[in-house]
Amino acid sequence: MADYLFVPQNVLDKWSDKGRVELKGHVLTLLREKKSFQLTSAVRFVKMEAGEDVKGLLQKVKTLDALKQMGAEHYRESVILGESAYQVQQGFLADANALRRAAGVSQPAGDKKPAGDKKPAGAEKHRQDEKDGEQDLLAQFLLDNLQ
Repeated sequence: MADYLFVPQNVLDKWSDKGRVELKGHVLTLLREKKSFQLTSAVRFVKMEAGEDVKGLLQKVKTLDALKQMGAEHYRESVILGESAYQVQQGFLADANALRRAAGVSQPAGDKKPAGDKKPAGAEKHRQDEKDGEQDLLAQFLLDNLQ
């Protein structure tokens, strides 16, 4: 299963105001590096506005697709699920494994591949190396700017 980092919308707005990134829809572009990344819209459940947290969502992050699947109604900083109303923080998910690689931290034990696994060959390996390089670039940007 993939591992993601939640990046709040207000943080992306600050980066945009400083001319570091451009966000168009779900595409984040690092302006200095001229690289673009697809992000996934998500919300972080901050506090209860009404009802009880019967689903255990407080301090959790859910994608907008997951909210739809749960039958939740989302509007700006609010989510209503059944009789429960939550205040949420809007943002996006970024690949945390890329952050770990950029920081030189190993992946969680469950994500490591056995030593006997073969690496992709030829063009397939080149595409994977290119993708890994772009993820590392995004990871380094996030590490440098998330403070």
